[in-house]
Parts: sequence; structure tokens; C-alpha cells
Amino acid sequence: MISLMQYRKIQGLEKIREWGLPYPPYAVIDAEQATPARIESIVRAIGIPDIEGDRVGIVIRTDGAGRVGGRSDLHLMDMKEIINWALRLRERNRPGLKLIIQHVVDAKCSGVLLKGSEDLSVEVVHGDAPSLLEGRTRDIERWAYMGSWRKENEIEGILNEGDLALLLEYSRLVPDYSYLEWSLSKIGKLYFYEYMEWSGDRERKATSGESIRKTIIHGLSASPGVGTGTVRVALDSWAINRVREGDVLVIRYADRHVMHVINRISALVCDVGGRTSHASIIAREYGVPCVISERATKRLRDGMKVVVDGYNGTISVL
Repeated sequence: MISLMQYRKIQGLEKIREWGLPYPPYAVIDAEQATPARIESIVRAIGIPDIEGDRVGIVIRTDGAGRVGGRSDLHLMDMKEIINWALRLRERNRPGLKLIIQHVVDAKCSGVLLKGSEDLSVEVVHGDAPSLLEGRTRDIERWAYMGSWRKENEIEGILNEGDLALLLEYSRLVPDYSYLEWSLSKIGKLYFYEYMEWSGDRERKATSGESIRKTIIHGLSASPGVGTGTVRVALDSWAINRVREGDVLVIRYADRHVMHVINRISALVCDVGGRTSHASIIAREYGVPCVISERATKRLRDGMKVVVDGYNGTISVL
């Protein structure tokens, strides 16, 4: 039986179109129909754009929920390479797999917009989105809106007042608790290409100070909740496999291997990333508290007993 969650990316694109948000043209195809001739026909129909300062090339993604579906390389231009990527993704042979073939933005910057009930949060990086979404950069500009825009960190020079006004305008077209990925092209056009619902901080709980001796790390609140457990520092995929039920997983940044243990852990801590990186998104989807804090993998050691407070962005020693 095919879960509706399997088609989350496609449903998100349909919502973006329904709400009248601008998006790069795309097509969806069943993986079983992804023959070289069929892929070439679809790509020629939507075109391989080479529009300086706007759209360049093609990306092929699968339709998995959250980040599990993965994506191919960006900006594919050669037809043979596009077909090879499509066939490679097709070989996953998951029942009902669909492929999304979409234009790619020639991005001045890319980011994520989170809309709560009364506020907006924006994280943005120069160029394409992967460094932000995969939590591989610290150069993330952060903005918050509650009646007016407020800068949340010292990273400068990415979004200007006009860009922020454009994001605010489009945010009014979507419901509360919306997650939107977007890119701003080099000629100032805004494109949205992924939408999900997110839980937000609908039920903020107070944390207990009992048994807490000392806060050792302050960081960025990335997923709400409080988790207590034994620290497991994992610097590679092999180490992630050592994680036991109830452990607090401490990593540099989240890759696909985190999905194998997300149901086991009580909390997640990462060195780099933001509220919109893979770690944060995965943690929120699975209800796992998450804090992003620089050098956490060096400051926390295996065997420590800690409390991770995803509301306040702190990690405390029991």
C-alpha cells in the first residue's frame, strides 16, 4: 500500500501552484515510465532553460517525504546526463516511485521561510540551497518578522529590504505553520519549490530545573521538546550505528544515516546548521528535540548524561 506521505514533495508543489506562488516549471513521471525516450520527451516539453540570471538547467528529485527522497545534482544541462540521473533514481524500485523533473533557479541566494501563527522566520545563504538544507555552513543570515523585520545574527549582505518585502507579501498567501523553500534569482525573481506543514511551537512547555547542575552549551533552538539521555558522539556513519535507545546523538551535521536511528534517540545535537537544515526538519517531523551549537562534537563526550532543551536551545549536565 502506498502512503500519501510518499508524495509529499508533489503535494507541496501542487499547493504552491494552488496558492499562486511563483515556481520553476516542472513535470512528474512514474518511475516505471522513465525510459530514455520518455524522459527526453518530457525535458524537451518543459525545456532546458539557460536563462542568465534566472533559470539554468534541470534537477531530478524523487517524491519522498521530508528529505528521505533525496535529489540529483543541480543544474543538469546535458540530455544524456539527465537521462542517466533519471534511470539511476528509477533503480530504487520503490513501489509507486515518482520523479519530479524541474527547472533550477540561477540563484543569487536561497533559503527557507517558516510561518507560525503570528511570526515569520527566514534563513538564507548565498547561492543554491544545499549548504543550508544539509547544515554544512555557518554563513546563514537569519531574520524574524513580528510586525517588523529584525536581524537575528551578524551575517550581512544577502537580503535587502525589497527582498524581505517580497517574502512577506507571498507569506500572506499561505496558511500558518507553513514551511517553504525558495530561491531568489540573480535578476530578482522569487521562486518557491517545496512546501510542507510544520508543527511550530504550538505547545511550549516549561523545563524543570531539578537535577540540573550546570548548563554547558547554549545554542540555537531547532526542534521543540526536552530530551534526556546518554551522549553518543558520532563523527561518521559507522559511529551512528552504535546509537542505542534513548541516547542523545551528537553529530557535525545530519546526513541520510540519521534517518536510520531517529526513532531511537531522545534528542539530537549538531555542530552546524539552522532551523531549516536537514537535522532540524527531520527532528521536527519525528518530534525529537534538537539544538544546533558550534563545536558540540568537541565539547560533549560519550557517556555524559545530559538534558537537551529544544525550546531554549540549551544542553545541560545532569
